[in-house]
This record gives sequence, C-alpha cells and structure tokens, in this order.
Amino acid sequence: MKNDRQGDTVPGEVPAESASVEQHPLKRSAPRGPGCFKLGCVTLVLLLVTVGGFLYIVAAGLDPSLGPGNAGARSVAKAAVKNLSKNPSVESTQVMQAGANSNTGSVAEVKAHLKADTPVDSAADMLPSTCSAAQRNSIWGTVTVGIIFTWNMKGTEIDVYFNCRGPGSKLRTNVQHDLAPAGEAATIMRNGDTSSLEVDYADVTTPPSTLTATSGSPTIKTFTMNGWHVTSTSNAEGQFPTTVPFEQIITAASQAGPTGTIELDNGTLSVTGLVTDERKGLAPEAAAPVVHTVADCQAAGLTTLQLNDKAKKEPSSDDNWRTFTCNNGTWASKYDSPSPSDTEILNKAAEL
Repeated sequence: MKNDRQGDTVPGEVPAESASVEQHPLKRSAPRGPGCFKLGCVTLVLLLVTVGGFLYIVAAGLDPSLGPGNAGARSVAKAAVKNLSKNPSVESTQVMQAGANSNTGSVAEVKAHLKADTPVDSAADMLPSTCSAAQRNSIWGTVTVGIIFTWNMKGTEIDVYFNCRGPGSKLRTNVQHDLAPAGEAATIMRNGDTSSLEVDYADVTTPPSTLTATSGSPTIKTFTMNGWHVTSTSNAEGQFPTTVPFEQIITAASQAGPTGTIELDNGTLSVTGLVTDERKGLAPEAAAPVVHTVADCQAAGLTTLQLNDKAKKEPSSDDNWRTFTCNNGTWASKYDSPSPSDTEILNKAAEL
C-alpha cells in the first residue's frame, strides 16, 4: 500500500512553511525605533537650511537690500553720527542714506550741521576721525561712506560732500583745499561722490584771489564781472590754469557787447556775447580784441579758442563757433583752407 505522507507531519519535524519563515528572519517587518526617526528629521532640517541659505544668497545677490550689507550700512551710519555728535563744533547730525541696492552697493551718508564760522581746519580734522570711526563698524563688507559738512563760514554757504577714501592725511588736505575759497566765495557745493565741487563767487569787481587756487578734487569755479559770466574748470587733480587773463578778456569782450559768457575748460577758451546783431554774425571788429588779448596762446596755456558767431548766450546749446587752434604760439584757423571771415579776424587782431 502506497504511503501518502502529504499533509502528514512526522513527530519532531518542523513544517516546511515554518522552516521557511525562520530561515529568513529579515523578511519580517522590523519596527522603526526612535533613533531612526530623529535621524530623518535632522537630515530634513539640514536640507531645508542648505536650500534656504542658497536661496537667500541668490536673492541678496540680486537685491543687496535683502542682504547683510543693508544692516552694515546702518551700523556704519550710526557710528559716524556718534563720533560727530561728540564734537563741540557740531550742532546736529542727520543720516541722509544708509542701505544697499544693486546700483550703489552699501552706502552710508551722514550730514553734519556745524556752528557758524567753524574754522575750515576744524572740519578738516573732523573728516578723518569720523571716517575712521565709521569704517571700524564696516563688518558686513565694503560700505561707501560719505560725510556732508554744511554751515556758514564768514558769509560763504557751504554744503559739501566728502568721501572717506584714502589715508587720514589725504582726507584732511582735501578738505583744506576744497574749502580754501571759504570767506571769499558766495557758495561752495558738492552734491555727491561723483559730482564736481562747485564754487560760485557771485558778482565781483575783480577776479577772485582764490580763482586759480588748487582744489582737492575736480572743481568748477564761477563768477560774474561787469555782466560777463566766467566759468573755469579744473583738471582731474583740481589744478587750474594760472596764466589766462580773465580781466583783460572781459575788457576786450565788453567792446562788442554788455553781457556774455567766458568758459575755460581743458585748454579751450569759449566766448559768447560778441554778436549783438543776429543778421550780421560775428564781426572781425568784435572778435579781434579777444583774439589779441590772448595772442600768445602758448604763454596763456591755451590750445583752442572758440568764438560764438550767433547772438546767443548759452554755448552748451549752440554749435555755431569760429574755432582757432594754437599753432607754434599763435592762433590759426582750425581749417586747412580757412574761411575769409577767419582770416579777416586774425588779420584784424594782428593790427591791434
């Protein structure tokens, strides 16, 4: 008789199903302990912090006002205010700007209102000490620091921006040179870091004594004398020509008309107001006295002479000029084939 053992269990023998389970215990679902849960949370937090930090850096790069430079600029401005407030010559202080943006980066600008007739040397000493105190608080990167001094000094209204770039000795000297016209000029102004210093002497009877004095930065000086408005522009180092006879030029130009403009910039002398009749243009008799006054162009330090041949007073908006160039110490038409008018003007000037 056939022995059918299917379904039978021999005593002491482990069933096949049970043996299979016990031989592969890892197939069982093991319960997760609290350690594994904590590890996952830490990993998630680190991932979120990393992603968040990356996004913050990107955002701050696109908009610096979101970054630490904004707070850094405010910290620098507060330090400047604190330092200025300790000075007995300061009446009040004002934070003009403290922040960061994509155009200017981090900027801190502070205005100090000084007591009337505060000596220029006091302001010169104040700038380097204030810059030093402000820059010590620049812990979030580079901050462009600007200090504005405003006060009345012996009749001169001063409102001038100074940057904090350079050693203390240079900052002090720049203030002394920039404000040298104080007491003689009507106003001394500078609006910002990229602006030229503007010195206006208003109406005078003789050319100002500080007209050719070297400034500490690029400068434009102006005055009006006998109805003629004069503008003299320095070079990049603040140096002015010292050999241009403005008073004689005004006298010569006044023979043609009562008012006009005289501008000196980078070796070019430009004169308007010599034409009083639009229909006639620039007459040789009107131009010749001016040309004769600066006949030795090399000695005057001039390279170009421009005479406006229209009855207009604004050379910046008028391209109608008679132009002469300095050639071996004398004036010549800028054209190889000069016009009859240019030749007539030069001949008339030579007769004087």
